[in-house]
Amino acid sequence: MRTLKLLKIVMFLILVLGLSYFSFFYETPGKETPPTPLILTSGVINQPLPKANLVTLSGQQLDDEILRHGKIVLAFMMPDCKACDQENGFLETIVDSRKDVRFLYVIPFGNKNSLLQSAKDKYFLEPVYDNGSNIAKTLEINQVPIKIFLEDGVIKRTWIDASLTAEKQTEFKNWLRDL
Repeated sequence: MRTLKLLKIVMFLILVLGLSYFSFFYETPGKETPPTPLILTSGVINQPLPKANLVTLSGQQLDDEILRHGKIVLAFMMPDCKACDQENGFLETIVDSRKDVRFLYVIPFGNKNSLLQSAKDKYFLEPVYDNGSNIAKTLEINQVPIKIFLEDGVIKRTWIDASLTAEKQTEFKNWLRDL
């Protein structure tokens, strides 16, 4: 009789511990933490691009002044990103339509040398690396692909995510045509 009572107490404690564990560590589907919002969604339009320290695979540093003159599209990409691969294919079809707009592929973070080499092998434009991630940190870029349009060093427009749908591609082509 005493053994049965002890067994019931032990089973009750196991049940309580199991339920406690379940309630502390179970995450309800659909209640995922939303990603950190990008600052690019507000606040940077008509602001100057932060100081840039862009370098090539050969180690050549691009003069920050080249970003302060003319029309430039900075496409933030990563070579291990499938959406970036598709964005690269899309951009390759339209870059020649506007010779007055300079396109630069920027790798915002990660291992500089290996990512630059990998991107150089994959992308049609030679990539540059955001050395020190100054642009990425200042603009809180935490995902790719992202496109930023600059005019004389001032951020005029941003696109978050790849132009994968026909609608998004047409929107970008029309914007580029009318620029």
